[in-house]
Amino acid sequence: MKKICIFHIIFFVLSGLAFGQSADSSGTGFFINDNGIVITCAHVIENADRVTVRINNSEYPAEILAVNDDTDLAVLKINYRNPYHFRIVDFSTVNLGERLSVLGYPLPNILSTDIRYTQGNMSARSGLKSEDTFFQHSAPTHPGNSGGPIFNQRFEVVGVAAAIINDTIVRLETGINPQNINFGVKSGYINSLLNEIRPGVGNVRSINDAENATVQVLCYYTSAQNRISVTVVNRTGYTGWYLYVSPASNESWGSDRLGTDILASGSSVTIRNVPAISNNRYDIRLVDSDGDSYTKWNVSISDNSSIVFTFDDYDTEAAETYDGPPITIVNNTGYTVWYVYISSTESDVWGRDRLAAQQTLPSGESVILNLPFPLNVVNHYDIRLVDLDGDSYIKMNELVNANSRIVFTMNDFDRQAN
Repeated sequence: MKKICIFHIIFFVLSGLAFGQSADSSGTGFFINDNGIVITCAHVIENADRVTVRINNSEYPAEILAVNDDTDLAVLKINYRNPYHFRIVDFSTVNLGERLSVLGYPLPNILSTDIRYTQGNMSARSGLKSEDTFFQHSAPTHPGNSGGPIFNQRFEVVGVAAAIINDTIVRLETGINPQNINFGVKSGYINSLLNEIRPGVGNVRSINDAENATVQVLCYYTSAQNRISVTVVNRTGYTGWYLYVSPASNESWGSDRLGTDILASGSSVTIRNVPAISNNRYDIRLVDSDGDSYTKWNVSISDNSSIVFTFDDYDTEAAETYDGPPITIVNNTGYTVWYVYISSTESDVWGRDRLAAQQTLPSGESVILNLPFPLNVVNHYDIRLVDLDGDSYIKMNELVNANSRIVFTMNDFDRQAN
């Protein structure tokens, strides 16, 4: 699925690279009963070939019982009779401003494998753009905290540490520095994922008990002989927001390799766990915040290769010029639209919001926007409207002519994205 830049700004997930350890990445988890059931975040274990739970410097193989990417939660089970486990209580019991605490294993490559404790308050009952799955809190969290317990003064879990605002991108987009904005998944979504698993009554009564009920989750990926690493250097003069590495024979670019990070001009990033292929020929694409692409086609990559992008790699065929003919977009959804995205059907990214700063598109009104490309380059577009609640209305592979009139109604509500 294509990414919307405004959402890309928001979440910086908190799983961390586990340098100095044998694992490839790590996060946090916590026990919810005395039978080895551990809760963590779905993104912590994403694409892992093997997951373990570290307790007292020993690792226990974990079975993945359930994963829900929509709520970013996962349930693990290990063969370990843990002495302590948290009680889960409904998030609605938390009051605005109530003190909350977080335990986890942040920044293992910088700090250590020791558990870390932070404290803050419940800041808002919803996440970004009023997303109801999440809530905002001020207990400082960092990469590696993902999956850790967020608990009240009675040591009851009310949420799961999941994400923070990406300070760098917000600063680039708005010129302001966000202050300690962190997000957790509401505790009620844990219960909805348990199915027949029965949570315990909880026996955590002190911070020492809470520490004993919190664990580090370690992830391992396919063996090195089946994976390679490549370092990408950005010397285009522009900040890269998306990076794709795909076998040259593959028609799909696959997922963005930068995730929530960005790649400033003059900087480099090492992409690990790229699937090795027999001929070692890959296509690599770097996309900046304006949707402009820099592409290397059919290049040979071996393990630990270094690929340098310069402005000479500018992809004129993929570049969004915004000098195409105008089209009229009519909003008949019943809701005020805050963001409009127009993207070539062949493109992997939505690019930037096409409405002007502070501009909205109320229901019943229309707006005239220029297409990103001339029609002699491409005439099939994907168009997306996003309202204040983050709900999307989408038309895919739309055949567009000059001065086309595109009408959006509730029938275009994108259930897959919402």
